[in-house]
Amino acid sequence: MKKAIFDDKDFEELFNQYFNDLMGFVCGYIADEEVARDIVHDVFLSFWNHRDQLDFSWSLKSYLLTLSRNYALNYIRHRKVVVNNEEALMREMEEQPEEWEEYDRKMVRLQEKLDELPEKQRIVLVKYFVEGKKYQEIADEMNISLNTVKTHLKRAVHFLREEFPEGLALLFILKY
Repeated sequence: MKKAIFDDKDFEELFNQYFNDLMGFVCGYIADEEVARDIVHDVFLSFWNHRDQLDFSWSLKSYLLTLSRNYALNYIRHRKVVVNNEEALMREMEEQPEEWEEYDRKMVRLQEKLDELPEKQRIVLVKYFVEGKKYQEIADEMNISLNTVKTHLKRAVHFLREEFPEGLALLFILKY
């Protein structure tokens, strides 16, 4: 198949000849005239960028209409994805205030329960879970035995588990 070479003048004539027809065609798919104009411009840009690879045994108008239809359908598919993502984001954002309110209530409750712990149990709990210290390090810092550290930690965790059956570790980690 013989390929035609388009120069700037040929392209300008082609653009002027088919632009309005393609605009009307694309507007049949897309109700927004500005978007349709952008799509038709993209079609001509693609045509120009690939002009040396095209098979000109087909009708140019048919080729441009097919390309325009494909671009319009791609735009419609893309818009559906965008709309779905926006809707999901809006639902997520609408749910957030309730989740944050619940989180705040749990944090207040956790702080109240931590304040109820005897001081040494609370200190051991914080050093172990928050600061990530080992039993021996805690024992050395507090001048108490290793078994006392284990006992304080065991009692504190048991107390908090009774108060937070939904998950003490998660609450405690989120707090600190």
